[in-house]
Amino acid sequence: MIRRHLGSRTTLELCDDFEHLTKSSRRMPWAEQAISDALFKRNSNAWFSWQFEGNAFGQPMPHRFFGLI
Repeated sequence: MIRRHLGSRTTLELCDDFEHLTKSSRRMPWAEQAISDALFKRNSNAWFSWQFEGNAFGQPMPHRFFGLI
């Protein structure tokens, strides 16, 4: 059910949701992981860039890696 809902959202909406979750005072790792999985399914090359290049300086927001900036 969650995967189907995430599958209907745009990449921009998923990136915005991820950013909101990571900046929240009450983190939900399972939701962050579900969004990360959905982004991987959309574009695995961008996801790998986000995970490996971005994490060198801390967890970045995914927008830049998915071409949304």
